[in-house]
Amino acid sequence: MNVLLIYPKSPRKLSIGRDDRVIRLASKGAYSPPLGLLTVAALLPSHWNLKLVDLTFQAVSESDWSWCDAVFTTGTVPQFRQIIELVSESKKRGKQVAVGGPAAFHFPDEFLKRNCDFVAIGEGEVTIGALIEKIENGRPGSVIRSDLRADMALSPAPRFDLLDMKSYVDMAIQTSRGCPFHCEFCDATLIFGREVRTKEPNRIITELQLLYDLGWRREIYIVDDNFIGKPVKTKRLLEAMIKWTNDHGMPFEFFTHASVNLAQFPEVMDMMVQAGFVSVYVGIESTDKEALEIARKVQNSTVDLDAACRKITEAGLQIVAGTMIGMDGEKPGRDSSLIEFAGRNNIPVVEIAMVYAYPGTALWQRLEKEERLLYSDKDNLLQSNNLLMNFVPTRPAEEIESEFLNAMSALYDYSTFLDRAYSHFAAMRSLPVRGFRKRLQWNEVKIFVITLIQWGIVRKTRTKFWPMLLKIYLNMDMKRLFLFVRSCVALEHYVDLFGECKDLLGPPGSERETSRKIIS
Repeated sequence: MNVLLIYPKSPRKLSIGRDDRVIRLASKGAYSPPLGLLTVAALLPSHWNLKLVDLTFQAVSESDWSWCDAVFTTGTVPQFRQIIELVSESKKRGKQVAVGGPAAFHFPDEFLKRNCDFVAIGEGEVTIGALIEKIENGRPGSVIRSDLRADMALSPAPRFDLLDMKSYVDMAIQTSRGCPFHCEFCDATLIFGREVRTKEPNRIITELQLLYDLGWRREIYIVDDNFIGKPVKTKRLLEAMIKWTNDHGMPFEFFTHASVNLAQFPEVMDMMVQAGFVSVYVGIESTDKEALEIARKVQNSTVDLDAACRKITEAGLQIVAGTMIGMDGEKPGRDSSLIEFAGRNNIPVVEIAMVYAYPGTALWQRLEKEERLLYSDKDNLLQSNNLLMNFVPTRPAEEIESEFLNAMSALYDYSTFLDRAYSHFAAMRSLPVRGFRKRLQWNEVKIFVITLIQWGIVRKTRTKFWPMLLKIYLNMDMKRLFLFVRSCVALEHYVDLFGECKDLLGPPGSERETSRKIIS
């Protein structure tokens, strides 16, 4: 059996491929590899022949089509149309097609209607056996469903060898699935459950060694929904990671997702820094406690967010803050409170989104009962734009959109960004630099030089940028200097996204998606 594993393109609005300015600057094809397909590849029979094509930057050749017997693909809800196009093209060429992932989880019937042969709902480790049996016995038109949770201790190492590794900004691994919290806007617990299941430390070390042996020496994205879902097990993993990274000269930098209660575990944060973690994506969502309570974000509504951010920063971890505008119960002036919060805590990179209700989530179900969804049927939902709200909010949509654009404008201003970034890294304790960047790759040298030119010569930030860079060099450490410059690079992505949102929303008073009547 010759199987073509194809990862679909993403909508332009997701900005993760070669349309993205950071990707172009880095001379790469994409940020991260399709980890789900790589894991599926590791589960398939060893005598099957496999090839991976990432449509983010690659294309399926005629020889690929001629070679393969079957196509396996996966993707998220925003990628639905791209997956459908891929299914259609595969069927035109007479190939068997299997689809899995979040889009298939939410809309299995939609794929069957489009002549997809096999739709897998559930985790690959528990559905793969039935899928292989149906393919080998020629039984198409099947939905393979399992509510069982995979034993992560038995999950195999992904097939990284199938990748064109040099085309990615970072590699990706997964140490756990599931999250103990139940935020109503998130579908992670819907798909993976609230019980956090972890891989054993020796399994993770095997994956790190595999990447090391393949020549990887850069960032690794740990894609867990919540890296500290089980703090005791996280500590066991970090103990093994610290030993391995020290023995191998600190070859990797890590970044991941974690809930704000990370601040309650100083020993874990210290171990993360020792292991090579440099940043953590923290879901702040809102500073409005009423909005957080309605959204069931209890881990945020019951803590001092300022104090938590301060502890995480001081521990030596750069915070990337995820925030939302348009939550039920939030007060007017959300833009001002968000700008003030980022300024108080000197958080450089703040990701801002208007709330979008994903199918199947508790938020989706509540809004459906309240008849507030703008799209009550799947076809209209799948034509919507997930940069915009897809429901009627509790305050005027135009007000929310205006605050959304104003917050982006303020937080992505180059000059104020530099102020936050400098103060953020100055607040950190000294970071371990052993083995750090002994040898920069050519693309890293190029992007470093371009950033120095843009921020230090071309833009009006020149009078602020050079003194800050000098002070970091003299008073901090080389690791924080590189992280400071890297943050400047990361901002380019969000500046582009801001421009796209302005074009999408149009001038105040124009017809927008959020102003439509509810479709009943």
